[in-house]
Amino acid sequence: MDASKWNLRGLATVSYRILFFDEMEEYQSTIRSLTEYLKANPQNGIAYNNRGVAYSEIGQGEEALSDFEKAMEFSPDDPNPYMNRGDLYARAQPIGRVAEAIDDYARAISISPNNATFHRCMAHACLKINRLQEAVDSFTNAIRLDPKFKRTYIERGETFEKLGNKEKAQEDFRRARGGETFWGRWRRHN
Repeated sequence: MDASKWNLRGLATVSYRILFFDEMEEYQSTIRSLTEYLKANPQNGIAYNNRGVAYSEIGQGEEALSDFEKAMEFSPDDPNPYMNRGDLYARAQPIGRVAEAIDDYARAISISPNNATFHRCMAHACLKINRLQEAVDSFTNAIRLDPKFKRTYIERGETFEKLGNKEKAQEDFRRARGGETFWGRWRRHN
């Protein structure tokens, strides 16, 4: 397909291809396809975001960061580039960029406040820098939006334990187990 003739349908095709390539870990192919698309559509924020994800997955953080920033420039009301840049910052070593991740997660949440995943990502970033009450608040928002996702109860319960609130931790662990009472941590492999 001639890249100059791509439209939203072409972008959708490329976006579905990124999922396929992601499964096959063919990120370089994804990057080449999206680079070709961007030559004809240099202001498409979705394509920059998707290419940024591919760069991020192969460890090319600077390229990913550049693409996420272009995605934000061309699609400022799309929360995904903010989330993806936040994830990149949250994974950065050393942990010095977690505060920037939290800022990006907050921006994504301001755009799309009803996305439970965004709130969970915010909670995890807060945990990394020991902002425990903020983590609880973010987990609580995620539970309000997606009360069936039991993992969030477990993680909030673990955070309550760190805060010394065993009663609330026990309550969350019970909810995660469908009402069954138990004490202690539910390990990640359960």
